[in-house]
Amino acid sequence: MTQPLRVLVVGAGIGGLTTASALARIGAHVDVIDDKPEISVAGVGFGLRINGLRAVRDIGLLEKCLEIGHPAPAIDNYDADGNLLSTMSYGSQDDGLPGCVTMSRMAFLEMAAQHALDNGCTFRLGTTVARLTQDDAKASVTFRSGDQGEYDLVLGFDGLHSQIRRDHFGEKYAPRPVGGVAWRAGLPNRRRIMQPIISQGYGGKIMLTPLSEDQMYMVLTLAEEGRPRYEAANMAQIMHDRAVALTGGSEFLADALEDVRHAENVAYTPYSTVWVPYPWFRGRVMIMGDAAHTMTPYLGSGAAMSIEDGVVLAQELAKDESLLDAQLNVMKRRLPRVRAVHERSIESMLEEFDSVTPEAYRARIEHLRHDEPIANEYANRLLRMPY
Repeated sequence: MTQPLRVLVVGAGIGGLTTASALARIGAHVDVIDDKPEISVAGVGFGLRINGLRAVRDIGLLEKCLEIGHPAPAIDNYDADGNLLSTMSYGSQDDGLPGCVTMSRMAFLEMAAQHALDNGCTFRLGTTVARLTQDDAKASVTFRSGDQGEYDLVLGFDGLHSQIRRDHFGEKYAPRPVGGVAWRAGLPNRRRIMQPIISQGYGGKIMLTPLSEDQMYMVLTLAEEGRPRYEAANMAQIMHDRAVALTGGSEFLADALEDVRHAENVAYTPYSTVWVPYPWFRGRVMIMGDAAHTMTPYLGSGAAMSIEDGVVLAQELAKDESLLDAQLNVMKRRLPRVRAVHERSIESMLEEFDSVTPEAYRARIEHLRHDEPIANEYANRLLRMPY
């Protein structure tokens, strides 16, 4: 392809920022825009498993991730009363990499934004695409600010409610609620846990994940229909009450649940999914990351899939082929892999929520004790496959 490419990345989230660096490192001129006036993110923390760590290594971010992150070799599964059911390893340390590293979402975004700037990317925050036309030679963009630009490729990394997807792929790929929600809060790591722990409750789970020796975050997931809205001032108490109901009043996590009542950063997220089938492009406009394949977080790989998307795109664009050839090669490499992770993440969520009655709860506990470690090993091997 004729170099240097001019690329517009719409969305300054995890996928957009890492893709910007991946493209800049192959010589592309990259502009990044976001409708928010500053880099920000909902949620507290996230993890990168072996595939995500390989991907950030490919764009030069691995060492910084290891500096800000916390290595997590495994997850311990408990029942609501604190009885250990199983320990699920993240797998062997391929190429000397940890099986998983957990970290602050905001710290990662700040680091990824600086890395993109250091690689020569430019940022326009507080704006978005007002008009986009394209022909065989270019995509012409008018921004909401009134400025204009011409690009070889426009990438929609603008998430679940993607404007680029809506404008160029239609409403039929709008997000679909899947009946689950997540409550998240950052908490002090009073237990000094060194790896994530999960407590299976009645109809959902509580997960504690360390970010450092002093900080952790709690994720509470459960089935909740209707997608209600809650007053911000009540969120901490509601999350606390939901967690107590899940555990049946057990003392196992009582100290952490008491901390939730005083948390100031509670986030509530109803789960929705997006799946856009082949292809993820319309001419010079392409969607990737959550804009193309939002998934539930049950394999801990939504962010990693977005980062992989950008790394694979950069690899294909670096070849001496046409833009269309590069896009087709990306689809060949990405579609089966992302589809498998997308489907497995939904299956895992539904299995977890089917534990409301005492009988169903007991069956879930037996599954976690005997079958979940095997399912986890399948996920480990799936994620370790080349991207």
